[in-house]
Amino acid sequence: MTDPKFNVSVSTLEIDHNNNNSEDMELPSLFVPTPATESENESSSESQHESGHANNMRNDDGELETDKTAASAATPTPSAPAFDLVEAAEALLAHAKKLKAIIDSKPTPPFGSPESANHAPSPPSPEEIELRQRVAKLGKKIAFETAPPMDSLKSDWVTIADVAAWNIFLHWRAFDHIPLTGSISIADLARAINADESLVSRIACMLISTGKLIGSRLGGEAEKGPPTHVSHSRISRLLRTNTSPATAALAIVSFGNGMKGFAKWPEYFSTYDRQEPHPSDNEILVHDSNGIVVTTKRRGAQDGTSKSYIPTPFSLGWGHPALAPWEVKARYPEYARHFEMAMAAKDKGAQGALGGDLGVGGYRGINSEYPANKFSLTWLAEVAQLQRQLQQQLHMLGDVNTSLKPLVVDVGGGLGHFLANLLANIPEVKPEQCILLDRPEVIAQVAKNMEGGDERLKGVMTMAHDFFQPQPEEAKGATVYVVRRVLLDYCDEQAVWILKHLRCALSGSEGRIVIMEGVLLDKPTPENRLVDMVMMNLGGKLRNAEGYRKLCKEAGLKVTGYWVDVEGASCVVECVKEDGTDGSEE
Repeated sequence: MTDPKFNVSVSTLEIDHNNNNSEDMELPSLFVPTPATESENESSSESQHESGHANNMRNDDGELETDKTAASAATPTPSAPAFDLVEAAEALLAHAKKLKAIIDSKPTPPFGSPESANHAPSPPSPEEIELRQRVAKLGKKIAFETAPPMDSLKSDWVTIADVAAWNIFLHWRAFDHIPLTGSISIADLARAINADESLVSRIACMLISTGKLIGSRLGGEAEKGPPTHVSHSRISRLLRTNTSPATAALAIVSFGNGMKGFAKWPEYFSTYDRQEPHPSDNEILVHDSNGIVVTTKRRGAQDGTSKSYIPTPFSLGWGHPALAPWEVKARYPEYARHFEMAMAAKDKGAQGALGGDLGVGGYRGINSEYPANKFSLTWLAEVAQLQRQLQQQLHMLGDVNTSLKPLVVDVGGGLGHFLANLLANIPEVKPEQCILLDRPEVIAQVAKNMEGGDERLKGVMTMAHDFFQPQPEEAKGATVYVVRRVLLDYCDEQAVWILKHLRCALSGSEGRIVIMEGVLLDKPTPENRLVDMVMMNLGGKLRNAEGYRKLCKEAGLKVTGYWVDVEGASCVVECVKEDGTDGSEE
């Protein structure tokens, strides 16, 4: 029930270090300039001049006045932050020198020596990664601030074609056929993927133009003419499904969850009005026992097999507008497999609330009200021991039938990466004290993984469950309900439904709900807002502190802690049952 957020840690990228060469260390081109001609600029100026008079008209006295609608909407134009080109360029140069010094300090065998053929460059240090990011960010900022405005727009258009090109090559596994060292002719590549040579050449040249691939003409060929051979850049080798399956899966999912829905925005907002995805005001979908949509009914009609109809750009983009995103994915097993791989990669490499230690040993997010109060789940160790002691006492008294309430319930926990991490880091917590809930097909995959030798969840109770329904009896009364990367997939109304069911499952004042999600940063960044746009495709959204507090309040919950990691764009929200609310279902 979770979907990817494209906040990818560098450590998730699987790079084949055994075959990197010196070209791989070069910084990628971040801007594709397209010189504007004088006629283009003049045409643009004339167009603006004409449009400037379009909303003007004469009043009764023959005087020119501005359209009242436009005038009423006019507000003072805020000035953009001052940009010092020289200062930015000097900072870029300083960082570039530091980066070059780090690269040059790495031991490299003499070129042409036997050792150089099999030499694998050492992985980048955190300092090198940070410098690369700074250099890239500054370079992009300088390009944006100095390029003619029309060139900046054209650069975005180039990006659209670039993404389409690498996506189709990824779909065709073309990158897999390009050797990690050396090159392959475009003719041989076309034969390998069973495609027309002219078509492959056109797509390859698009990728060559943006630096994703390296083009060449080998000796014996005429010097002039388009590239006849291609080889990997340091970027394209990450798109090989046979050597970098995790990053290739992330790229596939980024297109499937993102671009497919983006392309349908005009149609979507024309059909469903210019509003965020939300439950349909008029209709619900009615499914048969196999989950197939059979008809629609007016909202409010009572039917045990009915579901709220929430149209999404994602489902429209995939050609199944009447299905929920997870139902769409179920129809495309290969894509669903890539999605699970992408989620596993994020869990393996990311840090903070969206992966890595996951707040088990300590979360780096800050509580603005109480900075010294750090979020951690290590306190579960003591509770787990107390539970087992109580169990032993009951057994000594002859009560062997009483089962204690669960300690941790992972709601919509996918393949169990969080619970596996928790059990590995807090050994006092035992598998039999944990429950994993998710859709039937996900739980079935967990069982297959365990049958295949994955014992990380051995002993954990796994249950198929729809979190839009009340918690099963076995899962009620838990100490902690973990809701991780779930709520951002859904609109506010759905998120409240989920939280209300969890509130009703809480026992007394001791139980708590821990929400671990991406966060909507107050200062917009491209990466953070990209995630929010993708979530909108799926019918969900990123939220900030205000958004989470609103959800919790509507669900009858009180927020007792809020931590946010700005760098990792993640947050943890801890909440308990609000005083005065009962455990009844609404």
